[in-house]
Amino acid sequence: MTTPKLLSNLPIEDLTSQTDYLGIIDKGDLIKTFLKGNKDQFDEIKMFSLYGEWGSGKSSLMKYLEKELKGDFNTFFFEAWEFEKDENLAMSLLEFITYKRKDTTEEFFDDILKYGGRILRGLGKSIKLNIPLFTNGPAIELDPSAFVEEVSKSEELTFYKALGNFKTEFIRLEDNITKGDNPKYNIVFIDDLDRCEPEQVLNLLSAIKLFFTYGCKTIFFCGVDKKAVGQAVKTKYGEIVIAHEYLEKIFDISFSMPEHDDLEKLINHYFDDTYYDIGDGKIAINHRINIFFKYLEFTNPRRIKKVLNKYQILRNIKFLQLPEKYYPFPNIDEKNAEERNYFETILVLYLIILHEFYPKYFDDFLDFDLKRKNYLQGFKNSDQIKDINSAIGNLNKWITINQSKKTLGNINLENNDLIAAYLICLAPSDVNQLSAASIWENSKINQMLVKGNKIEYLFFKFIIESNVMNYTKKNTSDSSLSSIKKIVKSAL
Repeated sequence: MTTPKLLSNLPIEDLTSQTDYLGIIDKGDLIKTFLKGNKDQFDEIKMFSLYGEWGSGKSSLMKYLEKELKGDFNTFFFEAWEFEKDENLAMSLLEFITYKRKDTTEEFFDDILKYGGRILRGLGKSIKLNIPLFTNGPAIELDPSAFVEEVSKSEELTFYKALGNFKTEFIRLEDNITKGDNPKYNIVFIDDLDRCEPEQVLNLLSAIKLFFTYGCKTIFFCGVDKKAVGQAVKTKYGEIVIAHEYLEKIFDISFSMPEHDDLEKLINHYFDDTYYDIGDGKIAINHRINIFFKYLEFTNPRRIKKVLNKYQILRNIKFLQLPEKYYPFPNIDEKNAEERNYFETILVLYLIILHEFYPKYFDDFLDFDLKRKNYLQGFKNSDQIKDINSAIGNLNKWITINQSKKTLGNINLENNDLIAAYLICLAPSDVNQLSAASIWENSKINQMLVKGNKIEYLFFKFIIESNVMNYTKKNTSDSSLSSIKKIVKSAL
């Protein structure tokens, strides 16, 4: 068996067409072309954002841009989370930019940091001095005493004098960085904002907007999770400031990560194009797995990567000398051009998803006492009264059979009660309303209403609508539903 390499969740430092699993390069090339072609406007346009949710690949795209723009810009890559424990991120950013220039004299360091420190160290400490970020917008909060304390008693320096000196020194810093044969423009990438405390995020963005855009040669390119910043805005300003309006005022131009509506290139790293003939025609397993994730609305690249890495671990340990508790092992796809059991493969993927990201639902899987309680309550709320009596009567029989411990290969597809028992094993636990028919009839599945997260419902709907139960006979192992759950829990 060819063993796929486990993929790291860290940003890809050297992105190539072979490692670009998310279609990042195409987007990166468009942004690169724009930035290189509009340098003459950077005296007015300073703030750029790259919007994307956590795990969407923002860091990899910015790393790619940093590499591609090195000949046209002096590049800086500030990973905010690394400085999260500092007193304030704005001061850390100033020090980062300044000290990265090895040819700058120590005296010059002292000048820019002296005035910068007197301005930036007071961020968020009081409301004694408010400076509006934009017209009719929120204000950044500064404590003048925070910088006054740093001034010697013999030195008279007001806040506004310090601000003027900082402006002069920042322009001087720009000129120093871009002198000689160096590129004539600077770009500062700011990453990992979504991993920082909300107060720190807003203070940093505010400080950049107010104090770091004095020059004409430096632009800032920030990776931003709108949800994280939106929550930070709500925490700090309540309903007074609308998050998207705040972002529109902070950033001059924004870009968005490409939509991940097709993850097959990432999936291809773990699954090949072996055809599985399971009733609806011959379709390659990599394509089927892509469809499965999309159906479950589970498309965050970082999360999928984690799930597939765990799946690969199970593949690997299958070939080791395992303790008896790991047997019988499910007959999952192995990326070796041989068709395995499709149902066992997607069941393992689903259980990994629950185990990693929805632990409550993982624990609830095959909890028949919980299902009996919730289902009886769900039937009480059903409008289909005529189905209730027979449904409740059969419910106890089905669950008592406890098909979770019966071997998957022993399913009698001719026995409706047996099929119903298996479907109850796979059905959601956290239901609010259902009819008897919604448990096994495709056309009635929408009569089932679930509480909270709907991952359970989407999986069950996929099982019903894809007729997956009809495919359990082919290449089945001696595993049961409960033994597969036990393996996922024990091994991962």
